[in-house]
Amino acid sequence: MSLRSQFPFFQQGPIVYLDSAATTQKPQSVIDSITRYYQHENTTVHRSAFSQASALTDKYESIRANVASFIGSTHAQNIIWTKGTTDSINLAAMAWGNQNISSDDLIVVLGSEHHANFVPWQQLAKLKNAHFKVVNVLPNGDIDLSHFESLMLLQPKLVAIQHCSNALGNIYPVKQLVERAKKSGATTLVDGAQAIAHVPVNVEDIGCDFYAFSGHKMYGPTGIGVLYVNNRIKHQLTPVQFGGEMISHVSIEKTEFRPFPHFLETGTPNIAGIIGLGAALEFIQSKMFFEASKSSASLYQYLINQLHDIGTVRVLGNTNKNIGVVSFVVEDESASDIGALLNEQHIAVRCGHHCAMPLMTALGISGTVRVSLGCYNNKGDIDLFITALNKSLSLLTL
Repeated sequence: MSLRSQFPFFQQGPIVYLDSAATTQKPQSVIDSITRYYQHENTTVHRSAFSQASALTDKYESIRANVASFIGSTHAQNIIWTKGTTDSINLAAMAWGNQNISSDDLIVVLGSEHHANFVPWQQLAKLKNAHFKVVNVLPNGDIDLSHFESLMLLQPKLVAIQHCSNALGNIYPVKQLVERAKKSGATTLVDGAQAIAHVPVNVEDIGCDFYAFSGHKMYGPTGIGVLYVNNRIKHQLTPVQFGGEMISHVSIEKTEFRPFPHFLETGTPNIAGIIGLGAALEFIQSKMFFEASKSSASLYQYLINQLHDIGTVRVLGNTNKNIGVVSFVVEDESASDIGALLNEQHIAVRCGHHCAMPLMTALGISGTVRVSLGCYNNKGDIDLFITALNKSLSLLTL
């Protein structure tokens, strides 16, 4: 069985899906795991007295342990379940930032950030009357390391950085950036949404305090995410929502909370999503996925070469350190017009600012056409895309 044949999405008709940075398609094994839960395992977790619920709780917590192992965390209890990367970052801002950011503190983010790792910190800085600084980006979207260094000399309280750019695909030197931030005494958060399915992640090697990612970017379901929290700062987080599941004891006089991470996991969790995430982990650790990943670099280079042959196309970003994302503009043409014409030819790409408006402003553009590869793409997809792009450009110049 081929890897692509495991994805029911591609059985519905002619489509070239080149939008995996937005969301990846789901293999049948992930879909089946969620269906099986609702058909045969549907109960909830923790505190139940009957055997089915106990078995489900064991499965649920084993997936937490598997996630921890996958990202290089020694302890399963460092993993908090969330709705996704955006929810994880907002949780960090509320559960940690609300207590630890004060007036005149400095928060630093990269100029390439997705809005999810930009706006929460910007708004927290406004709320706390703190300072908010943005690291400059170079013309290829890489980080201006000299500017980063100058901001670290100001001893920021928090440094939030992307592992990889969602808009350009650039892979950033997160270990180096985190090490430098820690020398300044900063707490560090890494947005790993785009990295998690493409590059090895070891949070303890990186040394970050927080690491956030989503299931749907790694062939899992939507609505499930992870926030890793380093042991060093776990005691600095406080509950931000209240209700069931996170309670140890309640009386009229006071409430006692369950230990970390449970006091940050309020209410009935997304059990189906967690089970789907567990199946996605198994998929991306499979031999078939590993073999597909080995050919991804050559496929990406083939795409870059084909685009370079089109004279009016300007490719952005660092194409030497990249997760398989190509962002490009065409002189005097609208990205949305190109996307609409590609759509008519059954080519799925993403057009616009990619939730990275500060980056687009820094690059002097309003948006790009973004092509992002997944494990299921092949040379035939690239050929169909290039043919469709050439046809689209010829129609636009009539």
